[in-house]
Amino acid sequence: MTFLMVTTMDKYYTDMELAFAEDEASYENSVLDAAKRIFENKKIKMVFVTGGSCAGKTPTTERLAHYLATHGRKTELISLDDFYRNPEDAIYNEDGSPDYESLESLDLELLHGCFEALCNGKSAWMPRFDFKKKRRSNVYHRMSLEEDEVCIVEGLHALNPEICGYIDKDKTFKVFLEAMTDLYSEPRLLRRIVRDYYKRGATAEDTMGMWANVEHGTRSYIYPYKDDVDAAINTYIAYERYVMRDDALQMLSEVPADSPYRKRADELVAMLEPLPSLPKERVSSTSFMREFLTKRT
Repeated sequence: MTFLMVTTMDKYYTDMELAFAEDEASYENSVLDAAKRIFENKKIKMVFVTGGSCAGKTPTTERLAHYLATHGRKTELISLDDFYRNPEDAIYNEDGSPDYESLESLDLELLHGCFEALCNGKSAWMPRFDFKKKRRSNVYHRMSLEEDEVCIVEGLHALNPEICGYIDKDKTFKVFLEAMTDLYSEPRLLRRIVRDYYKRGATAEDTMGMWANVEHGTRSYIYPYKDDVDAAINTYIAYERYVMRDDALQMLSEVPADSPYRKRADELVAMLEPLPSLPKERVSSTSFMREFLTKRT
């Protein structure tokens, strides 16, 4: 009886893992297709990747780099966050807080100089922003692109013409990411609630409290350019609600009854509670969804 039970459970988990892989196949194939197009066009020097919060910019950028490297085309990665202005040159909101959302929060002169150098076969001294100190590090690192090498640029403003339009169009490839499903609204919010709880120590209430501003940035700085892209990739994974269910319900239960976000929390709870729970431990360590499930090790 024990042997039969173990065998049955092994088959259950094997079937589950196969189902998880099938659910991710559409996303993976879309990334592979983009990588193939980039690989085959030797003129492309800069790949620009953007999407709303928790659309999957980081894991998608890493996958593009991996697939290109697998086929023999090396990559360099750039985060637009590293071009934030130092405090003495910062742009501020009306309430006096630093502006990290608008295009002007970036040092465009430095950015343009680095991109122009890289696309013309020259070396560029690249900045690194220290988020603990809220300023760029004094140590810059040298970057250059070999003849067939590609630079992948990831960030909120990556599709803005002031960023990608500064480079000759035949040297660029633009990627827009979105998590889209008809099953429930704002799947990226659920991802961010779970991710920020694990990785940033934020409560569900904290995350929902900043979500309106986050989405304002998405609508203002990303969506106006989303139709002028080379690849649009849907990063929604069919099983994600099931593996996030238990953790999300626990996080949402901690939202105080008198919180202005309790109603939204209740809506998410009503969507999650009827669903079966799937163990996140069975999600592959290389899965796209790992970005949103646990702390980085």
